[in-house]
Amino acid sequence: MTEFTTPDGEVVELPPGAVAFERIRLDNIEATAATQMRKRLDRGIIDQYTEDLQDGAPFPPIHVYREENSERNILADGFHRHRAFVNAERDEIGCWIYEGGMHEALIHALGSNHGHGHRRTNADKIHAVEMACKDPQISQLMQKEIADICRVSERTVRRVQNRLLSQDSSNGDDRTESGEKEKPETETTEGNVRDSGEVTQQQVETDELRGALKAIMVLPYDGQMAPERLNLDLDLVADCEYVSTWLANLVIESRKTLKAGE
Repeated sequence: MTEFTTPDGEVVELPPGAVAFERIRLDNIEATAATQMRKRLDRGIIDQYTEDLQDGAPFPPIHVYREENSERNILADGFHRHRAFVNAERDEIGCWIYEGGMHEALIHALGSNHGHGHRRTNADKIHAVEMACKDPQISQLMQKEIADICRVSERTVRRVQNRLLSQDSSNGDDRTESGEKEKPETETTEGNVRDSGEVTQQQVETDELRGALKAIMVLPYDGQMAPERLNLDLDLVADCEYVSTWLANLVIESRKTLKAGE
C-alpha cells in the first residue's frame, strides 16, 4: 500500500487504486441503487454498526469515486457503514478516494465484499450479475470477464443471462405468422451475452425507477391503509422510510432543475 498524508497530518495507507483519503460530509455522498449491489441492506448489521459508532468504535473508510474536476462523490463500497453513520447523526465519514465516475464505481461495486466486510449472500451475487448484464458496456464482455468483475463463477453468469434472455423473449412480440411462439435465439459459445443495444445507464436506471413506482401505484390501497393490508416488520418499515426520504430529495431537486429550465 502507498502512504498518504491527510490535511490534518494523519498518515494513512491507501488501498490499491485509491489516490487519497478524505473526510466527506455524508450529504455530499451519492449512495444510490446504481452502485448498491446488495439485494437488500441488513438492518441488523446497520443497527450494530450504529451502536458501535455511538460507543466510540473506529470504522474503516468507505470507497468513493470522483471524476476529475467534479464534485460528485459516488459510493461504491460501504453502504452499511454509510447508513450507520447517517443513523448515528454523524456529519462526515472517512473515505478512500478513487478516480472515476459512475461506470468505474459500478465496476468496483460489482465485486465488493467478496473477501471482506459483511459477506455477500447468493442473492447478493445474483443481483450483482443482473446489474452487470444491464450495463451497456459490461454486458458486451465475455462471460468469464463478467464473472471476474462480479467475483462469481461463469456458471452463475450463464444462468442469470439465460434467465434474462428468457424474460426478454416472453415479454416481446415473438410469435410467428402462424401464431406459434417463436423460440429465442441462443448462442452455444461460452461468450454468449445479452444484446443491450444502445441503451444508456441513465435509461436503465430511469426505467428501474419507473417500474418500482408503477408497482406501488397499481396497489388497490394507499399508504395509510397499507399497515392493515400488509405484513410489515421493522426492517421493511425502515426500508420504506429510507425510500421515502430518497424520493422526497428526488422531487425537491428535480423540481428545482425543471423550474430552472423553464
